[in-house]
Amino acid sequence: MKKKIRSIAVTFLCLLIAGLLIGCSSNKNTAVSPAGNSQNQENSPSTGTQPDQTGNNISPNDLKQWDGVKGKIMTSNYPSEIAEYLEDKQQNERQQAFNINNRTYIVMTMGRQSSSGYQIELKDIVLKDGTLTVEVKYEKPGKDDNALTVITYPSLVIETDDIYEGHYLIKYDIEK
Repeated sequence: MKKKIRSIAVTFLCLLIAGLLIGCSSNKNTAVSPAGNSQNQENSPSTGTQPDQTGNNISPNDLKQWDGVKGKIMTSNYPSEIAEYLEDKQQNERQQAFNINNRTYIVMTMGRQSSSGYQIELKDIVLKDGTLTVEVKYEKPGKDDNALTVITYPSLVIETDDIYEGHYLIKYDIEK
């Protein structure tokens, strides 16, 4: 029975790795919107789009509006400073703001987790009275969830527009 479970797990991991490799080598003109929808930008009209700090074309529709804050959730193509931070600091729970090229990036890590199914869900970002409050919820797998036993490092990166680190007090409201 253990051999069968082990072989199923190995097969699943191989398929997962293959899927990731195929996804990484796919057409670079496909972008994921904050809502998670893929969009092929190769054939899209170029009205209103402009490159962001990472070189990706964004349109005003890609930015989300929270309470007094415009921005987007990033899932890839981080500035090098953020990529290095995530690589170095992902082991522990942390919250950090970065000002890179006149944009503020909010980076949150949940630390090392022992299975899949963990994630950081952004609830809201509120700018009020000189304080930028980032409200998130730490999602954990339920008892009945089929979570893989694998080490994960859940993180959340938010690029804000017109919010500059140092000009506001940043408060992290984390629901665990």
